[in-house]
Amino acid sequence: MKSSANKSSQLSQQVYRTLGTYLQRDPKDLHPDDSLRDDLGLDSLQTIELVYEVESAFDLQIPDEDFGRLTTIGAVILYLDERTHAQGNTLSSAQATPLAKNAHSTPPIKKTKSRPNSKKSPT
Repeated sequence: MKSSANKSSQLSQQVYRTLGTYLQRDPKDLHPDDSLRDDLGLDSLQTIELVYEVESAFDLQIPDEDFGRLTTIGAVILYLDERTHAQGNTLSSAQATPLAKNAHSTPPIKKTKSRPNSKKSPT
């Protein structure tokens, strides 16, 4: 059985990998006190995109009202640590891969046969 500290460390490493991939930076160059806006230069749209990537990587949804809490890398890690511990979640093998697509993602839209035109053409 993995200890809580080990799970937190694994979660932290996954956050750094996910952020590094999204930002196209080496995760080793990222620090917990880095501000998403001031230090990393993310604007509001990029922050939303980053939240989407984090949601995909960790298979969870972050409510809009929680976005304000995610101001630094450390805050993102703390938030995810709280969420995963509250839900009793651990990282799955799919989540251990940065930006992994999981089985719970939205299925592709299926094409259906078009309906016949109900209007009769004038004859």
